[in-house]
Amino acid sequence: MELTYINTSGEQLVLRQRKPFFLSKIDGVGRTQQTINTFKAPGQDGAFYISSSLDMRNITIEGTILANTIDEAYNYRKQFLRIFTPKQHGIIVYRNRRISCVVEEAGFIVSIGERNPNFFISLLCPSPFFETLEEIRDELALWIPMFHFELEIPPEGIEFGLRQPSQIITVDNIGDVACGCMIMFKALGGVTNPELLNLDNGEYVKINTTMNAGDEIRVYTHFAEKRVIKITGGVETNVFSLLDIGSTFIQLTAGRNTLRYDASANIELLEVSLFHRPQFLGI
Repeated sequence: MELTYINTSGEQLVLRQRKPFFLSKIDGVGRTQQTINTFKAPGQDGAFYISSSLDMRNITIEGTILANTIDEAYNYRKQFLRIFTPKQHGIIVYRNRRISCVVEEAGFIVSIGERNPNFFISLLCPSPFFETLEEIRDELALWIPMFHFELEIPPEGIEFGLRQPSQIITVDNIGDVACGCMIMFKALGGVTNPELLNLDNGEYVKINTTMNAGDEIRVYTHFAEKRVIKITGGVETNVFSLLDIGSTFIQLTAGRNTLRYDASANIELLEVSLFHRPQFLGI
């Protein structure tokens, strides 16, 4: 059992079942609570179900500092309190998953003169979902190598690669719930009105613009972080206004998602990549 906490300054503390920060107990990683909204009419038996939403997650941690001397324990205490400061938020890495959190409480149960003080940590996670450590990238167009060894190049030359225009791709969301994503359109030449369509429900994202070679447009569909950015020559510009009026911020449902990219002109010059980080209800 091992847990790593990393604050916004990049400082980290590893809790495990050995010196110096011995991890005894962790609670709150395997369960989620929800708020259920209902409506009850006068005289009605029971109630109507309206909706439900998951509450914030509270993770509590208990452990002990294992030190050889009181002075050593004191230095470990200072390190512990500096990293688990409530003035910064951070992330927990546990069993190859991560979750963002803020420190609600972090301190010691016994006096400062103890060589092996017990510590207690309470972390509040505004989003209750654990995520994969790395984003998953899916390419909607591939380059296929066209040469192999032994290699002989004829006078007229050869093709070293072929771009496979796979306009339809299946993206598997291995998480427990739907999640947002980042859609990246990249132009190899002049491309008009790039678009990504979800064939499962008809939702789409379309950018009403003409992209030039090297232009990149990124559409972020994450909850509370929705935005559209254009990158030209390393300069970012907010182009939210270029979204087609019927566009929606596509969410990847848990399981299989069938997507198709398109453009009004020069689709062969368009590259599309999709990045997502699956979310889980617990560990």
